[in-house]
Parts: sequence; structure tokens; C-alpha cells
Amino acid sequence: MRMVIGVLALVAMSPLAAAQPPGLTDTLPAPVDHGRDTSRVTFGAGIGDFASYPMSIDDPGLALFVSKPLWLGNRYRFFQWVAEANALVGLGYTTMHGYAAVGPQFGWNFYFGSVFGLEFRFGVDGLLQAGTRTVAGLGMGGSGAYVFRFWDDDRKRVKLMMQMHAGGYFADDPGNDLGANAGAFALGLAYEKPI
Repeated sequence: MRMVIGVLALVAMSPLAAAQPPGLTDTLPAPVDHGRDTSRVTFGAGIGDFASYPMSIDDPGLALFVSKPLWLGNRYRFFQWVAEANALVGLGYTTMHGYAAVGPQFGWNFYFGSVFGLEFRFGVDGLLQAGTRTVAGLGMGGSGAYVFRFWDDDRKRVKLMMQMHAGGYFADDPGNDLGANAGAFALGLAYEKPI
């Protein structure tokens, strides 16, 4: 009996018994996590409606929007904090004025499964109306989107996006009863991609 125990002990301590198949002792590479990678940009186009100075006259037209994340918080199963740079530019076809709303925004991404999600952002804006009546101002802005992630790379997304900006121009507007005489609204499709 002692002999059997001794033989088993020798076999257990031998290099052949201690050896493992190749790959089981190698360090596995860390999985690629794109959840906090800010090397991405969103660009899109749609219809817009702008408040033209003076008198905040309705000026519909085309709008382009671009955003770039500056910081992404921890990616949880259903939620993520976001800070980004946001720009909306447009052209009103009634007055042929150009419009811009540019500024930082802060908000959230919500995830509902592997494909669908929502985005909400809020922030401050620098506002500009350029053309025969060029004026600048400040305001508040917000954006939201229905988000669809059809690819394995989380940095690729299609968005049905809406943006709204409102504020005031640094110019007299005595006939205007509104407290805010500058504004922009846009609705369109956007695509987020890695850069």
C-alpha cells in the first residue's frame, strides 16, 4: 500500500503531470472595450426651422448637425454619462440667412437591449445669424435621439435625431414681445462612426 501511494505521489509531482496543454497558461488579451472610446463623430442632416432676427420670424430650411464626445462615463448595462461638443448649422430659405448653434452638452445614453437606445443632451450655446442681418447671442440647447446599433462595433450607430436651441441675440428687438428672440429646431437622420 505504501508503495502504491509513493508511486502516485511521484507521478503527481512529475513534470508530465504538471504540464498543461498549450494556451491554458498563456495570458489572454484583454477584450476590446469601445464603450468609453471618444474617437468617434456623429454627423447628420435634416429639416430645420429658425427664428430670424428681428421679430423672430419663422425661417424654415435645411440643417446639418455634428457632435463629438469629449468624455464618456462608465458604460453600464442600461446607462452611460456623456459630455460632448455639439453644432447645428442651417440655411433658411425665406431670408437666405445662415444659422449656427454651437456649444458643449452634457447628458445620458440609455440602452434597451443590444440594438435600441435613447440619447438626451442639454447645454449652453453660442448662437449666430449670418447674412444681411448678422447678429450673435447666447442660449440653451438640447438634443435627443432614437439610437439603433446594428453593428458589433458600439461606435457605429444610426440616429433619428432632434435638436432645439433657444436664446437671445445681442441686439435690440423693440417690437418683439418674446423674451428670447433666437432659436433653432432640427429633425433628421444621423450616423455615428469611429474616426
